[in-house]
Amino acid sequence: MFSNRIAFSNPRPIDTDVQQPTVQPVSKRVRRSWADNLLSAINQVACYDSPIPLMDHLSQVVLEVPNYDAIFDLKFLDKLCQMQPNISKPLSRFDSFTPYRNIWSVANMFACISPNLRVNCTQLDESDIKIVRKTIDNCWKYRTPIFECRNEKCQGTCSSCRELPEECSSQIIHDLFYRLLPKNRDDSPFLVNTFLPVFTLTGYITQNIPVDVVLYDALESSIIDYSKKSKFELKGLLMDVKRDRLLAAALRDSILALLAAGLVMIVVAVHSQSLLYAFVVILLLALSVVGALGVYSLFTDEFPLLNLVTFVLLIAIGSDDAFLLKSNFPNHLNEDTFHTFLTHTSFTMFLTCFSTVVPFFINITSNVIVFRCFGLFAGVTVIFNYFMVVSFLPAFLLIQHRHLDCFSGFKFPYRSVFSHLLYVLLPHALIQGRYLLMALLSVVAIGGAAITYQGLHLPEYNPLQLFTSDNLHEWYDNNAEKNFEFVSSKIALPLTSRLVWGVEPIYSLSTFRANATSPLRSDPFFALKTASDVHKIARSLEKARQLPFVNHQPKFWPERFLDWSDKYPCARGFLCCNMSNPLFSDSYLDFCLRNSTSFLATSYNDTPIFDNQTFAFVGYTAMLPTTLKYNHRFSKLTKSFEMLEMTKPDNGWWAPEWWLMSTWFDLLSSIVQDCLSSVGGSLLFVAIFAFIQLKWQALAAVVTIAGVICTSSAIVTLLGWVLGVLEAVILVLVVGLSFDYTLHYGAALPEQGCAEHRIREATSKGVGPVTLAAFTSFLAGASMLPALTHAFYQVGYIY
Repeated sequence: MFSNRIAFSNPRPIDTDVQQPTVQPVSKRVRRSWADNLLSAINQVACYDSPIPLMDHLSQVVLEVPNYDAIFDLKFLDKLCQMQPNISKPLSRFDSFTPYRNIWSVANMFACISPNLRVNCTQLDESDIKIVRKTIDNCWKYRTPIFECRNEKCQGTCSSCRELPEECSSQIIHDLFYRLLPKNRDDSPFLVNTFLPVFTLTGYITQNIPVDVVLYDALESSIIDYSKKSKFELKGLLMDVKRDRLLAAALRDSILALLAAGLVMIVVAVHSQSLLYAFVVILLLALSVVGALGVYSLFTDEFPLLNLVTFVLLIAIGSDDAFLLKSNFPNHLNEDTFHTFLTHTSFTMFLTCFSTVVPFFINITSNVIVFRCFGLFAGVTVIFNYFMVVSFLPAFLLIQHRHLDCFSGFKFPYRSVFSHLLYVLLPHALIQGRYLLMALLSVVAIGGAAITYQGLHLPEYNPLQLFTSDNLHEWYDNNAEKNFEFVSSKIALPLTSRLVWGVEPIYSLSTFRANATSPLRSDPFFALKTASDVHKIARSLEKARQLPFVNHQPKFWPERFLDWSDKYPCARGFLCCNMSNPLFSDSYLDFCLRNSTSFLATSYNDTPIFDNQTFAFVGYTAMLPTTLKYNHRFSKLTKSFEMLEMTKPDNGWWAPEWWLMSTWFDLLSSIVQDCLSSVGGSLLFVAIFAFIQLKWQALAAVVTIAGVICTSSAIVTLLGWVLGVLEAVILVLVVGLSFDYTLHYGAALPEQGCAEHRIREATSKGVGPVTLAAFTSFLAGASMLPALTHAFYQVGYIY
């Protein structure tokens, strides 16, 4: 990324059998920042005749008004115009970083469009608004020609430009339609975009300008306060500060897990009529987390934020086992009944535990390191919880029954009513209406499968949502491309292929440590020591240049070297670099390759690679431009990467020039593959466990679990879910929880008796733990709904 002289971990010595030129000291080249050129292209007035450099990368504010007519209301324009003086203090803190000083809003744009030569938007009056509206209404029907006339291919020279009315041909009109107003004039409500004279955080980072995120916090607070004061409907913000705020928000949301634990403790206390038992259950959950952290730290010291979600999952899973133990604890306690109780419950909990653990551990095989770490931590936590529950909790129940009855005397006033409803009426209703319920639920499951197949898809607009959808920054990322023309062009960055010879790819050396990679090494099997080696790499580059989606005419350095070599004059007694001349020897090639760089221009996109310690000639790299454009949509991105794969050189490798593009593509690919493998593997293990416990009734259990998955997926699909990182994890978790509930009924099924008696007995015994476990899951999920981060909110929503 920074130099063609690389410090390899295996320095390559220069061959002793080649002739080298005398190295002369070279003065260091001073690189100018593009910001120097930027300063000469801007001014400090709101109106402009030429495009604002990098305008798309400025921070933005999106407001919502009732309709199109509302933007021509003078009161609204006046309030919008007053935004700049009201937020001037936080804006002034960016003055040393940014050359711009004006807010580009519809108010300022209208002042520029008005023929009355208004200095700024504070001078607008009704006469200006009437003229401006007439102009905009007339120009709206020319939106497409206006965009075409200003794009890179046309640049004002196309025939469509000559057909535009003069009043519609200005840069201000173009930017008003392209950046500030939505695509559809009939939208209600109507969105209005505003550009601040401040780059986004990413915009500053790409310019190597360090900016404190605190400055953006103050600016955002000022905008929100003024919006409330002016009664603006603030919808979205673009500042690119989401990632910098994630950690603090996730730690704040993790505290909600304490609220979930408190609610679950109340339910356990009511069911068991013992506050002490409820306290012990919460204590076991905490000890499980501590033990899992100890084991987890042996594998890695990195703790992704997704791991925090495990705390919420454990509360729901752990309370399920607590209800099962308490419900099955024998009323007439003796050695035989206690042995029967412990044998039955421990085996049941073993199946439920490991049916949940297996999907987690399958995630360890994922290509996404966050999935691996989450799978490890969640799986180990559930295992610790299982061993604590089957050992410590039964022992506590035994001690409590014999010695601590005095601590379990509190009575819930309506417990008998709820018990009658739960254990008598509900089972009776389920048994009497079982055929109707099975028919209805089968239809629901089939419909759910169809809805999931048609509607569940990968993210289209927001690659990685970090906060809830009502967050101002997430709203912009989710909706800006759908409403404003410029966003799709801003995202459609050109895809390029970086071709590399002579450098070994870096490999991961650890399953759970992201930074544990192999050292950077030169490829010992690559060398340009003979003329055929040069011809081979030149042919590979020529072939890549002629691909239909590339069609790059300028030759690269190896190709130009061949042309230079053919014209090189040779004479006896001197080094000959003409590879077709009899005087040429392969021992001269190293010198010739180096010498050619004095005559043939090389650059970051077309340069040989040298060892920084020995200055040995190691390899070569070139950047291959293409006509392909980046797109968030996975289907389009897949086709682009399939074509880019055609550029892979022989004895080398390729990578996208911008690593975020390949990261996003690889992440989406892994989500699809990991979700299919995890769900498929989970169902397979669940079927095996179900067969162990339920024998041939396992078929009904697997069908039930599949129905639950289809129905749950359909519900969240209708609610607008997309298959992101967290959603893939949750989908796997649904399999385990579905089996837990199903197994409760299967485990309660008596081995003897008529069919109706066995069903009634299983329903009476299983409905209680299942209902209570579902209720505690609901409480744990409800306590997560106030969360700020997407991960905690989605977990709460699915629960």
